[in-house]
Parts: sequence; structure tokens; C-alpha cells
Amino acid sequence: MNDSSPVPKPKASKFTWKNILLVVVLVLVFAFAVEKTQINLVKPLDPGRQESVIRVLRLLADPDLVEVVDGHIVGPSESLSITVDHIIETILMALMASTIGTLLAIPISFVAARNLMAPVTAPLAAIMAAVIMFPVGGAVGWQVGSGLMQVTRMVLGQPIVGLITAVILAVIAYSLIKFGPPVVATETPTTGQKIISLVRILLAITAGYLSLGILAQLGNAFGDWLYANLGFFSFLGAFFTVTADTLRLGLPSIAAFLVALIAMSYGSRYGQEAVLSLKGTPARLLTAVLTGLGTAVSVYTIGSFLNWLYLFDKPQNWTINPAMIAGGVGLVLGLVVAPKRPFGIGLLIYNVSRGILNILRSIEPLIMGIVFVVWVSLGPFAGVMALTLHSIAALGKLFSEQVEGIDEGPVEAITATGANKLQIITFGVIPQIVPPFIAFTLYRWDINVRMSTIIGFVGGGGIGFVLSQNIQQLRYRQASVMMLSIAIVVASLDYVSSKIRAKII
Repeated sequence: MNDSSPVPKPKASKFTWKNILLVVVLVLVFAFAVEKTQINLVKPLDPGRQESVIRVLRLLADPDLVEVVDGHIVGPSESLSITVDHIIETILMALMASTIGTLLAIPISFVAARNLMAPVTAPLAAIMAAVIMFPVGGAVGWQVGSGLMQVTRMVLGQPIVGLITAVILAVIAYSLIKFGPPVVATETPTTGQKIISLVRILLAITAGYLSLGILAQLGNAFGDWLYANLGFFSFLGAFFTVTADTLRLGLPSIAAFLVALIAMSYGSRYGQEAVLSLKGTPARLLTAVLTGLGTAVSVYTIGSFLNWLYLFDKPQNWTINPAMIAGGVGLVLGLVVAPKRPFGIGLLIYNVSRGILNILRSIEPLIMGIVFVVWVSLGPFAGVMALTLHSIAALGKLFSEQVEGIDEGPVEAITATGANKLQIITFGVIPQIVPPFIAFTLYRWDINVRMSTIIGFVGGGGIGFVLSQNIQQLRYRQASVMMLSIAIVVASLDYVSSKIRAKII
């Protein structure tokens, strides 16, 4: 049977006035770009400029690799020795920044993942109770942590006694967690069991904290002794000293942050239980009071930060007064809002986290390097800090997107068993993201090696620092050695990391 229906002919493309307008706009844009970028083809044709370019290229093509005396090679050149030393420094800078950045980006990635945070909702009273308790818990944690660190200083004059005490406290902390009823109960515990479990946890944390504090106090002296007696391996002494200083300075801050999180968690929990157990006017009044206080705390915190940054003439106009006004407005809003209505606090945390990561990623590591050079002076330490901060932002985004792309089947299965949020993440999310997380970390190490070269131009240490000096002094043969080493290291790391990623993914 023949089909007599006509075959439609393809429509001929029409060059309409829209296409003409588009072409005109593109021409105007490129014409403006030529003007702004100062493109001038006459300058490259100047014989003097051509001769200078040829001279530089010939110098770059002849790297200063060996030292020659009377026509004989007597060994590696000074430039090569300096390059090897600084390229190792560059690799280690990138390694430290990638490692620290990964460890800090992992927890951030969970709160920046939409699929994990979107289901998190709570009544307004619970949210505001958490806001109120966060600074309270932080202040208590700082005072307790600082006080415990003062206690650990008592062992400074008796290192052997201090070491034995630290070991005993560590054993006590381990025993309190390991033996006895499980910390996370599988059945609903009684009030007495809750109190006992809480006391056990607090005692274990206190014992562990004191043990770390004592080791931090003893670490400086031990590191100095190692540095003076280990010869070639004296770098181990410097490592112990830096680790001890990090613990000594960071433990109070860590205690403040952890206690603040715990206080916020309990505030949210009991605030929600309270508002759900009440009805009518009492529930509405509780929501209003907590909303007013929480809003005032938030505004006062923001105003205090702005006052610290800008040093206002009248700080009360940015702290106390706005906090009181905002608290009054929050009190009124708390009376209007339905007390038991769930709010998407998870999405708010998600958006704030993503916003912070995007802001940090938009700031070039070079700018961060300038700031840290001013803070900690010239050297690789500033470079490590700049690379670490940028790595946190970049890896946090990559990790969170990987979490958002996981298979929801295992998560739903574990959720159906009644698991809590921590158990869902531990058994449903983490097994799916470990391979790509490792691959992204290796890739970030590769990126940080290249970035550290640029950061060195502003004094951030590494090979870039000496490379910039040689370029400024027009020592192109010496600069060529460093450029060659950068190319070799980047190519080698890319090859090795690609092989490792291929095995992992």
C-alpha cells in the first residue's frame, strides 16, 4: 500500500532581523573588548621587542641545572639545589593544606547537602531555644576548658608524674566509654539510666580533655629536647612542639564549640518537647518569649561583630538598641505564629552553609595569602593557611554535591528501622561517599601544588617565592629551573593521582 501523503520539507533557516541584531551586538562587544584590553599588533612587530623576547626565550630554554668550571661539570648548580629544597616545601604545603582542608570540609559537607537538611524541621520555639543556648553553651565551655587547662599546668615541673597522670586519665576515659551499658541505648532508657549515661560521658570527656591538656603542656619541653638531640631528625622535635602548641591553644576553643553544640541540641530538643506538650495560650506565650530572646541574641551577635570590625563611635546603636527593638518585634511575631507549626530550619542552615562556601571560593587564594602573610609573616605557614581555607570551601562544595547524589535506597531502609540522624549518616551515607571523597582529595592536592606556586609570589613560601625573586631580578636561567621543576611535579602528581582515582572509583 502506497502512502500518498506528502513528505514535509525541512524549513529553510531564515536570517531574521534578530540574527542580524545578535551579530551587531557581538561585533560591538568585541570592538569594545579590543579597546579595553589595549590590543595593538604594531608593538609585537617592533624589532627591539622581538629581540628582547628571543633573548628571554633562549635563556629560559637553557636552565641553570649544573655548575661548570673550566668546561667540566662539577655538580648541580646552586639554583637546582634551591629548587629541590623549595619544590619539596611546595609539595608538603599542598599536602598539609589538602589533608586539613579535607578533615574540616567533611562535616561541613553534610550540613551543606540539601537532601540531608531539607527534611529537618522544628517549631519556632525549638529553633529559638537552640539560638539562645548556643552562646550560653559556648561561654560555659570556654570557661570550663580554660579552667581545666589551668589545672594541667600543675605538672609542668614534674614531667614524669605528668606523663603517668596523662596515661591514667586516658585509660579512665577509655574504660568509661568501653565498659558498662552502651552510650547509645537500643531501648528507651529510664530517667535514672539517662542520668548515669550523662555522668559517664561527662567524666570520660573530662578525663580525656585533661589527658590531652597535660600532654600539650609537656609537649613543648619534649619537642625542644628532641630538636636538640636528634640531629638530622630534629624536625620531629619541631613537629611535637607545634602539635603541643596547637593542642594548648586550641583545646579551650574546641571545648567551647562542642559544649555550644551540645547546649544548642538540648535547647532545641527541650524547646520542642515543651511547646508540643502545651496547648493554646501557654504554648503561644512560650513561643513568643523564646522568639523575642532568640531574635535579640542574634541581632546583638551580628551587631557586636560589626562593631568589632568597624569600631563604631556609638556601639550601642549597633548592639543593644537594635537587639531590644528586634526582640520586641520577635515577641510580637511569636504571638502570631502557630506554636506547633514546623519551620524548615534545615534549608536555612543549608543555604547559609552554601553561601559561606561560595563566598570563600570566590576569593582567590592569592588574596587569602596576602592576608595571612600580614598575620603570620612571610613563609610557608601563610601559604598553608591560605590553601587550607580555600580547600575547605572547594572540597565542601564538591563533597556536599556528592552527598546530594547518593542512592536514597539505603538511607530509606535505615530510616525505616528507626535510626537517628547520626546512624543514618554513618551507615547509609558514608559508605557511598568514601571513594569519591578520596578521589576529590587527591585531585585537590594536585590543584594546591599549582596554587602554592602563585601564593609564593606574595610571600607565601614554596617554589613560587624564589621564582618571583628570580623573575624580578631578570635571572631567567635560574627561573627556568624552577618552572621546569613545577611542570615535572605537576605532571607526576597528575599521573599518580589519576592512577589512584581509577582504582578507587
